[in-house]
Amino acid sequence: MDPVVIVLLLFIIFCLFMVYYTSHKKSQAKKQLSNLKDEKNASLVITLLHFYGLPIAENIPVQIFSTPNDYEFSGANTSFKLDKNKVTDVTITTDVEIQKNNVSSIGGAVGGAILFGPIGAMIGGRSKEKTSKIVNSYLIFTFLDNNEIKYIAFNCTNNFQASKFVKEFKQNHTNEKTIINL
Repeated sequence: MDPVVIVLLLFIIFCLFMVYYTSHKKSQAKKQLSNLKDEKNASLVITLLHFYGLPIAENIPVQIFSTPNDYEFSGANTSFKLDKNKVTDVTITTDVEIQKNNVSSIGGAVGGAILFGPIGAMIGGRSKEKTSKIVNSYLIFTFLDNNEIKYIAFNCTNNFQASKFVKEFKQNHTNEKTIINL
């Protein structure tokens, strides 16, 4: 048998094994999360990156559970509970970061050189400013702690499950007026 065919077959077998292995690991992780959800009697669960508000580092994965009486945040081997009676709002907000990058065009330099020589290469390859927008979304829990408004925020960019927490809060929260003594 041709060595190229053997290498190709081994590569295909390796790829199939990796697909099976990663899907198996993901299904095990989903089962564990589902078991945790049932164990905590949670209506919702999601894993997001911590952004602000908890005494743990930024970008640490945190599992967020919505239980009947509180929100539980578990990350960095620590769990934090937030009584739902203290929560005044759950919302998703976004920020837009505008980045400007200077990009030189190698293709423009080559094309300019072909058409107009060295001067064409300099003009075609000169640096151009490219602007891009980066939109980040955050799931934010607003709550009162000793008459002080505090926030816990998680990065939920490209995670559409986070809106379920907002929807659940809006359905279950009475529109009581919050009074803060200054």
